[in-house]
Amino acid sequence: MLFRYYYTAIPLKRCIVDTVKKDNRTTKIFPTAIFDNSAQTRGQIAQQLLQLDASLRHFEAALQEAGGDEEKQFEILLALGRVSHSCGYYEKAKSYYERGLSARKNICADTEMRPEIAGSIDNIGICWSDLGDQRKAISFYEQSLKMKKAIYGEKTPHPDIASSLNNIGNCLGDLGDQRKAITYYEQSLKMRKAIYGETTKAITYYEQSLKMTKAIYGETTPHPDIASSLNNIGNCLGDLGDQRKAITYYEQSLKMRKAIYGETTPHPDIATSLNNFGTCWSCLGDQRKAITYYGQSLKMRKAIYGETTPHPDIASSLNNIGNCLGDLGDQTKAVSYHEQSLKMMKAIYGETMPHPDIAKSLNNIGTCWSDLGDKRKAISYYEQSLKMRKAIYGETTPHPDIASSLNNIGAYWHKLGDHSKAISYYQQSLNMMKVVYGDNTSHPNMATVLNNIRSCKSALHE
Repeated sequence: MLFRYYYTAIPLKRCIVDTVKKDNRTTKIFPTAIFDNSAQTRGQIAQQLLQLDASLRHFEAALQEAGGDEEKQFEILLALGRVSHSCGYYEKAKSYYERGLSARKNICADTEMRPEIAGSIDNIGICWSDLGDQRKAISFYEQSLKMKKAIYGEKTPHPDIASSLNNIGNCLGDLGDQRKAITYYEQSLKMRKAIYGETTKAITYYEQSLKMTKAIYGETTPHPDIASSLNNIGNCLGDLGDQRKAITYYEQSLKMRKAIYGETTPHPDIATSLNNFGTCWSCLGDQRKAITYYGQSLKMRKAIYGETTPHPDIASSLNNIGNCLGDLGDQTKAVSYHEQSLKMMKAIYGETMPHPDIAKSLNNIGTCWSDLGDKRKAISYYEQSLKMRKAIYGETTPHPDIASSLNNIGAYWHKLGDHSKAISYYQQSLNMMKVVYGDNTSHPNMATVLNNIRSCKSALHE
């Protein structure tokens, strides 16, 4: 009975939309019987019921039925791309989006700018980003942005333009070009404020979105959009420091994602949820529990992207486990994870490319070697990290990461007994923190550096 309802509801909706678009509204609305049990409609039904593998099979069959109808081909290829992306099949999704874009270009004139073409280009960019190739993603996002500006206006505030600017910012951030990323984020933010208003509060909107999504799909219905809203609220609460409340939202999101994709199915969204749990438990000080979740996330990400494939998510999981092991005092094992992460990040971003994540890994490895007593090895990594951070943020730019590196190098000289040299680095770190956090701010990092300076001065009998 449910399927018979959809066989009528889907074509009925399509028929009404097409009629409303027509100039002559007196045209007979229902020229033929409103009933469609084609493979395409079956694909849509399966997609809405989150039977994603079945949806792919039906849409593939629909593609065969479409024959040479390029309009129909585009519609089905777009659907195949979306469902494949929802399954985490990013390479497959990209292929469908590329074929769809080609079909759409055959329909439209070469010079014709259309939102659906810009959207298809965007989709290909999203796939490249999810596959870890941010440079390729940017090239597609830039094409899409150019087209959207031509369609809506160069300076017109529009959600699609704001989205493209934000996407480019994300990619640039992942590539380590923070300065350029900020310019895109600021343009996107300015445009979104012009569209939605100046006082948007993220958590309020996420809660409204969650309420609305539940009203659409059902209070307890497992749906990707509901799971995403729950995860987003968890992220906000985590950023606000309320880790326990964040965990309650992450638990709901993870439960729903497992219901959608399968209890043991490797899926990027499930891997992200597991990673989020790890982050919360690490912040709460339970490193062993954190490692359990980070380990599950790492295993799943390797199953998705490949055991030895360099991917930012895998590198991040390795780094997270390394941090927890370091906090537990197992520096030897921690170094192993940090070195795997560093090797992978260099393969992704380039051997000598300055990148915040590479700089962080170098710093983490330095800390491990310092704790293991190999001071010379430690200073080598600390100096590489400092050099890279200055290359990223600017030689004299006050930044928390640069201040952290200066403090670590100060600690190195402190342990070697060169207290004068240690004070020099500690003082540079403190001066920078005052600019970052405020001269009169009581910040724990500033308190640590001040304590370090006092310790050195005490040793020098000052």
